[in-house]
Amino acid sequence: MTSSVALCTYNGETYIAEQLESILSQTKPVHEIIICDDGSTDDTLKILSDYADRYPTIIKVYLNPENLGYVGNFEKAMSICSGDLVFLCDQDDRWYSQKIETITEIFKSHTTVDIVCHNVKLFGEMIKGSEETTYWDLDGIKQQNFIQPQDIIKRILYQGNIFPGMSMAIRNTFLKKNLPLKKINPVIIHDYELLLLASDKEAVWMEKAVLGEYRIHPKQSIGYQTFSHFNTSEKETLTRDALFTIFQRNPFVKKAIIELNLNKDLENGYKKYCLQQYQNYLKNLPFLERLMTRLKMKYYFHIFDYLK
Repeated sequence: MTSSVALCTYNGETYIAEQLESILSQTKPVHEIIICDDGSTDDTLKILSDYADRYPTIIKVYLNPENLGYVGNFEKAMSICSGDLVFLCDQDDRWYSQKIETITEIFKSHTTVDIVCHNVKLFGEMIKGSEETTYWDLDGIKQQNFIQPQDIIKRILYQGNIFPGMSMAIRNTFLKKNLPLKKINPVIIHDYELLLLASDKEAVWMEKAVLGEYRIHPKQSIGYQTFSHFNTSEKETLTRDALFTIFQRNPFVKKAIIELNLNKDLENGYKKYCLQQYQNYLKNLPFLERLMTRLKMKYYFHIFDYLK
């Protein structure tokens, strides 16, 4: 199986060479690296030009005539890729040398899988604490918790995406069927949209192996504010505000189901999820406070109106 890398750049001079070296050092070489630059004004283009000169049969650089933005740039890069498998790639991370080989074998062995997502290690000067932290540590994600039909889509639709794009590889036949992207809202970006579509068909494979490093730094597009302050020893408790956020997500879930043509049973599933979280919140309250909270939630805050 051939492999393409869809790599998007924008003012990435600091780390882009390190990322490219990690891709070029794979035990199973990539067939092409498609790089779309979104109008860099630093030395990114100079670095890319140097690598393209050194690897003319592998690296192809495309300069956008106008800024497409993060999602639009990835959509363009993915559309150009010709390999059987398309690996999404940011400009500031690092791949482990066995990534392409490991993921290719998964696709070969599992013909119904359209997307493979692997675990990644968080690294960078902004990570606090000395312990090694992976992306899946953030929410206590364990592969064995996703074994029932639609476990993955329920998790990522109901609570948010848990698979960063830089950890994703996509079967190109599936990708081309779903381009151009629908872009139904700013939250469901390119990788999230594709994951929802594939997981709805139970075609996402979670690979527990750590196959790369996700760099945390202030200039990254997504992740810095959350991950630079993350502590694996902290346990989140369900607050009233958090409960309201869950109920308020219902219109978002409904819209995603309709516009992405997802399994309609997911809508009722989300309502059940909301009610279960409501019960979880109440059971931690003292008896009298629990009674008062029930009345306030229903008649003062009208929390159940979000589920209509």
